Amino acid sequence: MARKFKIIVPKAGASNEFGTDTKLYIYNENVEAKESWQEDLMNVFVKNGWAMEIKDDELSEVEVAEPVRARNEKGQLVGDDPSTPDINEAWEGGKAPVKRGRPKKSTKKKS
Repeated sequence: MARKFKIIVPKAGASNEFGTDTKLYIYNENVEAKESWQEDLMNVFVKNGWAMEIKDDELSEVEVAEPVRARNEKGQLVGDDPSTPDINEAWEGGKAPVKRGRPKKSTKKKS
């Protein structure tokens, strides 16, 4: 089974098993190491911090969905049940979005 890698830092490397041709591996490029020389090259990239191993294409491109408020059959918003502190029933999936505070006001002196 071929291992998959994602390039983190653009670097030049071999593009054939003899090392006579080179190629620029670009940022965010996914490389599938099908042969042993490719796997050796990618292991060097990982060791130097230029690449990382990824398990699957779907895992590397995870879609982050926006939180959605939970509603009942009538379409009304559902509130959180205080008897279950580890689950927030007011939001789909049981987790509320992260609150972002207001920006702090500047404290400039008036002249």
